[in-house]
Amino acid sequence: MSDTENVSAFPVATEAQWRRLIEEALGGKPFTSLISRTFEGLEIAPLYVSLQSETPRAERQNTGRWRIAQRMDHPDPEIASRMARADLEGGANALTLTVSMAPAARGFGVRIGEARDLDAALKGIDLDRIPLRLDAGIEALSLAPLFAELARRRRLTSAPLDVDFGIDPIGHFVHTGTTARPPEHGWRELRASLRGAGFAGHLLLADGRPYHDAGAGEAQELACVIAAGVAYLRMLEAEGVTLEEARAQIAFLLAADVDEHLTLAKYRAFRRLWARVEELCGLSPGPIRLHAETSYRMLTRYDPFLNISRNTIAVFAAAAAGADVITVLPFTLARGLPDDFARRLARNIQSILVEESHLEEVTDPAQGAGTFEALTDQLCDMAWALFQKFEAAGGMISALRGGLPQNEIGQAAAARRAAIAHLSRPITGVTAFPLLAETPVNVLAEAPLAQEEGGEELENFALRARRDAEPFEALRDAVERRFEITGHRPKISLVRLGDQEGAAACAYAAGLFAIVGIEAVEIASVEAWRESGCNIACLFARTSATLSQYRETATSLVRAGAAAIYLVEAEAEGASATMLKFNEVDLTWTKRNALAILRDATAVLVECEKT
Repeated sequence: MSDTENVSAFPVATEAQWRRLIEEALGGKPFTSLISRTFEGLEIAPLYVSLQSETPRAERQNTGRWRIAQRMDHPDPEIASRMARADLEGGANALTLTVSMAPAARGFGVRIGEARDLDAALKGIDLDRIPLRLDAGIEALSLAPLFAELARRRRLTSAPLDVDFGIDPIGHFVHTGTTARPPEHGWRELRASLRGAGFAGHLLLADGRPYHDAGAGEAQELACVIAAGVAYLRMLEAEGVTLEEARAQIAFLLAADVDEHLTLAKYRAFRRLWARVEELCGLSPGPIRLHAETSYRMLTRYDPFLNISRNTIAVFAAAAAGADVITVLPFTLARGLPDDFARRLARNIQSILVEESHLEEVTDPAQGAGTFEALTDQLCDMAWALFQKFEAAGGMISALRGGLPQNEIGQAAAARRAAIAHLSRPITGVTAFPLLAETPVNVLAEAPLAQEEGGEELENFALRARRDAEPFEALRDAVERRFEITGHRPKISLVRLGDQEGAAACAYAAGLFAIVGIEAVEIASVEAWRESGCNIACLFARTSATLSQYRETATSLVRAGAAAIYLVEAEAEGASATMLKFNEVDLTWTKRNALAILRDATAVLVECEKT
């Protein structure tokens, strides 16, 4: 019997059979109980059937490997150049020149004010061999002539210069709420002058990072980038550039984050969506340049080594979905200016996936997989519907001025923040399995500390970029600063109620307060609490503990001098935290999310340290 005959002898399980087995395993619960939804409403099912899509596959602009881009962000142009040359020798084959004052600089970036600064930053770098993306925000408009001058001075005429200038006026509006001024002599003349200097890259960039960093879901990011791209086609066409020429002036960038399935589906969906735009413009869909950059939103300051894993997942997803150029943010970027080691790891993530995993050798490996095909189709449908809403509002700029994209993104971002605050969307190393004893990492300069949230969500139509972990990191930073001053790590006493049960609640409580750097000390009685030197306490028990037990113990702790008391109850499916407030009449229980509890505990401890 042949191998084919042997395999075909096994019956093929149907979807109905699989669903029946799943429901049996669930003890009678319906299959639909396992369906979840993203923060913008995209449905995620536990089971998909194999699908064969007739739509175009995810393909790169040029067949073969994607480009491994390394970020240049050291403020000193000469040092930035030295680091970039080392990156190119170490495996990178493209560069992302991040300029100071650009939103993506994250507080750093190369300082380029005049031609000699640009010359120093690109010293020893062959622009006729190395593709480069300029990440300068709207400042790219003033830097473009410096590039043309540099090309003429170096006589770079042997090959077209592959530089994407990354000009994104709509992204500037998203960041600032103000409209950027167009080039002095118009987009057409700027394009012509750069072409005359030998540049063959893309002038404009429809960038997804401003929306992603503000909390947008995948379909929202896609819709915004598509809408921006269409706006740029119109803008160039209005100056007499043909649509065929205009599309060659637009590159695209999407963020890649730790959600492997949605990131992969997002990149696949984008190529389908833009192909549809070109068809509706009367063009035959052609190759596009799709940049990927790992998400800044997902990076953490605490336990930053986990960012290496996050970046690896993000790169895998973007590469498998056909990204043309990928930039990995170094794992210490949320801590500060990355050193040579962090930069080496950033490029090695990609090098390993290329040289050892040979990921580039399969075009669109997700094709036919039910999960990815279904998610790709859903994202296309959701993104296109939202894009049509933006168009109905008059296009992307008009929609932004009316607050439509901001409101859509604001709803998804609020749901995301709420899930993070309640710990239902954990962040490993920050809100799940936090480390009190952090392994130090080296950075060349410290980044500003995270800030607590406050004020209006929208101001002057601008969207605010924030990392997911920032609210918790701001609290931890406050505790760590007190620890550095006093030399004593703040502690909370865990007081057990009743019998020896409640291990789950104890572990939950210890982990909860460790999120902000508070060490938990388990004690058995109020008397022991007096000797512990703690200012706050947390009661924990099985749910079988009576209300009178809580009140009696809490009252004794308050009389003993406790500045705040919290309660954690173990439940059948885990544990929950409840905040206890004390007044002269009675103890009242108020349900609070984890972030609110930790914010209160941190404030109490800092105040106690001061007094």
